[in-house]
Formats: sequence, structure tokens, C-alpha cells
Amino acid sequence: MKPIWVVSMKRRKILIGLVLTFFVAVTLAVGFRGQDQEIWSWTLGDRVVVIDAGHGGVDPGAVGISKVLEKDITLGVSKRLQVLVQQSGAKAVMVREDDRDLGTSQGLLKRKREDLAQRIQLAMDTQAEVYLSIHANSFPDPKLTGAQTFYHSDSPEGKLLAQFIQQELNSMTNTTRVAKGNQDIYVLKKAKQAAVTVELGFLSNLQEEQLLTNPEYQQKLAIAIFQGLSLYFSKQTETNQR
Repeated sequence: MKPIWVVSMKRRKILIGLVLTFFVAVTLAVGFRGQDQEIWSWTLGDRVVVIDAGHGGVDPGAVGISKVLEKDITLGVSKRLQVLVQQSGAKAVMVREDDRDLGTSQGLLKRKREDLAQRIQLAMDTQAEVYLSIHANSFPDPKLTGAQTFYHSDSPEGKLLAQFIQQELNSMTNTTRVAKGNQDIYVLKKAKQAAVTVELGFLSNLQEEQLLTNPEYQQKLAIAIFQGLSLYFSKQTETNQR
């Protein structure tokens, strides 16, 4: 019989991931509620998660009242989310880590189509279990505020993921929006795994635009998405063990 202190490399990796997760959770404790400590991030384990920072490169996305660009906000939150996922021991596959797009054509419309297709292909190639598409909203009515999560109407797994993330976003940002089904968003239609689009807030609202540029607020959003993701995987594990 092996001594109890002799552990396999795989188990050692998991334990290291747990320790790292604990320290990052303590460091970022501004966003964690007491009742969430039970699920924290060890539920991610060896999962593969695609984090898609919307837009980039030639495509700025929405432009805020103060000329804040959606592509910059989505990248900031996505990179913070990447740290949390990686600290959990899971693999974070980043669609982009800088200001670029994945298209190559000269025409903007064709380039955008190529860009979106490449994002979906990346998720397929990496055999990701979850696709997180990060965006920021804009609307003619400047009074609209709040983060909202969308899923494809025909995807029960996407709906469950979206509901968990929305629950955490509402708690973290003190809002009451609900996860919503959508059949028109390209990545939600084409993704082969549980997929959601998270709209972080409205750049068309001056106060929320300013919040979205705040590093601390970006961290809160990343933590909320991460917690929702952890709850989703925890529920999956629980269901599979029945």
C-alpha cells in the first residue's frame, strides 16, 4: 500500500488548482458571497471553456457616449475571466488576447463573416464544453441599464448556463434582468456546446459606460460570470452522478 502522502500527478495538479483558486478567491473577495464559497471553482477541474471577447481589430463594436469602444470593454472583462478560469485548473481558450479580429478579407462584411466562423471553429477544434461570448450593449433609449445573458432558445444546456450566470450578475450588480432566449445571434446558433452571450451593460447609458471602464467593476462582472459557470458545471456533475 502506498503512503498517503504519495499522490498521482493528476491529483496533485487538482490540489494545486484548488490552492491557487483559494488564494485568488480571497484576493478578489469583494465579489464573493458567503453562500457561494461551497461551489467556488474546484467544480471546473479539467474543463475547457472558450472565452470570446466580442469584436476586435477592424470591428470596434458599439461606441459609447464618451466614445468608449465595446471591443476594449469585452477584452478587459474576458482577460479577467481568463485568470479566474485558469486559476481553477480549467483550460481557458481565448478567442483573442489583444485588439484583433480573425478575418482576413478586405471587405468588411465578408471579413466579419470569416471572423465569426473562425470563432466557432476554434471552439470545435479545442473541444470546448462551454462557449462564453462577451459583449456590451447599446440602445437608443439611454435609460436602459444592466447586464443580461442570452442563450439559444432550443438549447436547454445554454439556458441553464445563462440562468446561472444571470443570477450571479444580478446579485453582483444589484439588477433584476432575466436570461433571455434568442434565435438570431450567430454564435448561439452555430456553437456545438452550451453557449451564451453575456451583454455586460449599456454603453448608451453614461453612468454604466463609466462603470464598464472601471477595473474594479470589470472584475466584479468577471467574478459573476465565473461563479455562474461554476454553478453550471456543479449542476452538471451532480446530474451525471445520479
